[in-house]
Formats: sequence, structure tokens, C-alpha cells
Amino acid sequence: MSPKNNHDPTSSGDSGNTNVQEADLQEMEDVNQSLDALSCALDAVEQRTDDIMSQLRALLNSNREIRRQLAEEKDQATDQDQEQEQADDEMEGAGEPTK
Repeated sequence: MSPKNNHDPTSSGDSGNTNVQEADLQEMEDVNQSLDALSCALDAVEQRTDDIMSQLRALLNSNREIRRQLAEEKDQATDQDQEQEQADDEMEGAGEPTK
């Protein structure tokens, strides 16, 4: 926003200059208030973004932990299946007559 310049250089007198300065000061105050409001809004958006990022990181870590646990359980189940197959093979082999 550009400052309003109501000052007419051809006019004379200090009262006109004072009015222009007061108008400029009021406009600068309005701009400062607008900037303060924007700054507050940006701070709120930044805080919300930080909160969302924190929640996403927690969710990601939780999902990683769940996937790790599932992989471990799958490995354990596979190991147990292999052990059971070996035990079954040994039992079948023990039950067969030797030649």
C-alpha cells in the first residue's frame, strides 16, 4: 500500500502540512496494525503446521514399529513352520523300516 500524499506543494501554510503528516502517521499506524494481524495469523499457521508435522512423525514411527513387529512375527511363524516340517520329516523317517 503506498502512502497517500495529499500535500499540494503549491499551497502554503503549516496547517496543510500538519494535516498531511497526521494523515501519513495514521496510514502508517493502519499499515502497522495490518502487519501485526498478518504476523499473528502467520504464527498461528506455523504453529498448526508444526503440530501436524509432529503428529505425522508420530504416526510414521508408529507404523514403522507395527511393520517391524509384523515382520518379526512372520519370521517367527516361518521358523516354527520349518521346525515343524523338519520334525514331521524326522518322524516319518523314523517310522519307515530300514532296508
